[in-house]
Amino acid sequence: MRGNAAWALGGLKVASDGVVDALVQSLWDEESWVRGNAAEALGGLKVASDRVVDALVQSLRDEGSWVRWNAAGALGKLGKQSDTVLPAVVTWIEEHQDSKYLGSGIDALWDLVK
Repeated sequence: MRGNAAWALGGLKVASDGVVDALVQSLWDEESWVRGNAAEALGGLKVASDRVVDALVQSLRDEGSWVRWNAAGALGKLGKQSDTVLPAVVTWIEEHQDSKYLGSGIDALWDLVK
């Protein structure tokens, strides 16, 4: 799935298993703009399943800053509806204290608490 398709699926606000699966798969696309659109779309669907949360948390280490930013924003949106997101982000921050991507986890945490 390409980035525009990921963005369009998220805009539908339809959280079927097929849509969620396609978007999670798109988080591993070779193109960062596709990954970023997929992260944003997942946040818009508001499906805080373990699979989605885990994939977005992993995206906090993406090489693309826009992907990390969208993943953090998506986790912030999902965390407003699920008690599992905040502990996952806090654990990620604790495990990545020396990571150059620590700021992404802090951004996600900020989105969760603001």
